[in-house]
Amino acid sequence: MRKRLEKIIYELNISLVERGSHTRLALLTALAGENMILVGPPGTAKSEISRRVAEVFDTKYFEYLLTKFTTPEELFGPVSIRELEKDNFRRKTDGYLSDANIVFLDEIFKSNSSILNSLLTILNEKVYHNGNLKEKTDIYSIISASNELPTDSGELVALYDRFLLRVIVDYVKEPSKLLVLEDRYRGISEELKLNKDILEEIARESKKIEIPPHIAEIILNLKEKLDEHFKDEITSKIREKVSDRKLVKSIGLLKTSAYTNGRDSVNISDTLLLIHCYWNRMENRDVIKKYIFEEIIKLTNKDLENYGNISQVWSEEFNGLFRKQRIDENGNPLYYDVDNNLVKFSYGDIHLMDKYGEYVHYKGHAEYVKVLAELGNFDYGYIDSGIATDSGKIVWKYECSPVEVVTSAERELEGYERLVVKGNLKPAKIESYEEYIKAYSVVSPNLIPKMEGIRRNIEEEIKEIRKISNYLDKVRQSLMIENLWVIGDDMEELQALVEKTYEVMNASLLKLEEVLGKIDRAKISAER
Repeated sequence: MRKRLEKIIYELNISLVERGSHTRLALLTALAGENMILVGPPGTAKSEISRRVAEVFDTKYFEYLLTKFTTPEELFGPVSIRELEKDNFRRKTDGYLSDANIVFLDEIFKSNSSILNSLLTILNEKVYHNGNLKEKTDIYSIISASNELPTDSGELVALYDRFLLRVIVDYVKEPSKLLVLEDRYRGISEELKLNKDILEEIARESKKIEIPPHIAEIILNLKEKLDEHFKDEITSKIREKVSDRKLVKSIGLLKTSAYTNGRDSVNISDTLLLIHCYWNRMENRDVIKKYIFEEIIKLTNKDLENYGNISQVWSEEFNGLFRKQRIDENGNPLYYDVDNNLVKFSYGDIHLMDKYGEYVHYKGHAEYVKVLAELGNFDYGYIDSGIATDSGKIVWKYECSPVEVVTSAERELEGYERLVVKGNLKPAKIESYEEYIKAYSVVSPNLIPKMEGIRRNIEEEIKEIRKISNYLDKVRQSLMIENLWVIGDDMEELQALVEKTYEVMNASLLKLEEVLGKIDRAKISAER
């Protein structure tokens, strides 16, 4: 079956540009016995897609362009005069909508109330009320097209709800392809066409397809998320709610997808079809897709960000055990002087730096000294002047403590000289395990219990990440198997996201294992 469908899909797309996913979805809709609406501007091949899909089936086809003036006779056939003579209201339906197997209704939302009720029962129950008779139709699928969607008309909203798949058709992204397009389409080969027996076989066998627990979880969680996300909607009569009917029908669609792909169970790739089922307003399609992706990957964007940073968090936690001010052999705290040498004095010459990391310079004059600086520690922003004393020094306030600015002729730069400030020296702090080892060689044994606590937490993180990583690898493998019905941007976007997430998780694993290695080395040093 799959090989045959591959050939049909190939022929369907001959001389069509950027319509591969649309023809596939239309064909799957018919195979699943569901209804589909193509939404997009005029001139985007919506009618052509429907006509080609109809040619796949060795069955009856009915097509009509609806307007607000369309009468029931045009769709369902004329009233039978013979039956009227018997006081029975009957229509002669041969060759009309209820007599067809595949139906295409263009501009369906322009239909009027006189035909809406009949359309509703046909769409949902495949039944036509012919007078006082309920006639079961043999309609497999109704494909419709519209330039716009209904907004607040109750009757049209009910009609819209009967279409399980909603597919957007836009103008081609690369119009240059149309300039060299040749019409080579000659219809579907007779030997490939599908008859009623094959359609019944697909319907029968698709019901046997299994829904694995992880797929059921994705679908149910998705429904819950969407119901919660849109629970406060009050602006439109078209609500973004996954009804029980839509849930059941969408599962049937996924089963049909799995069967026609030659599988005995639904897999991850099939769930992407729900992107075309669960939105009502076009602006919410991306919301649906976002939640489907999150359910497939089992991570939100926030979760992914957290896992990307988790190794840094635990690395900082580990390094925090070693943060302290350096001391000499007698236990005295050490500081860095102006030349970055370790000294025991907390007060001395320091270089004043601006926000760019450059030295602050001054230029001397006869009566005063002008200081050019941008100091973020001052409330007033720019400090642009200072008073020179007789000794050539400037009294200045820096970081809330008095310091002296003194001249230094050590380096001249375009007439400006470097300033050296008398003030509090920078403490010689140890910020990481590596700096600690360089300073002391041996780790304090008092840190062993704290390191073991960090180790236990990291090992739990590693266990969870490996679980997620193994799951993502299965998802990757699943998405590598071609799905007849799921191609294009959505699939490529999901594959890229899965790959990125898989790489983030594995990178986090490696970095966490590096931290464990440091803990092992630190413990050996402490025990020594």
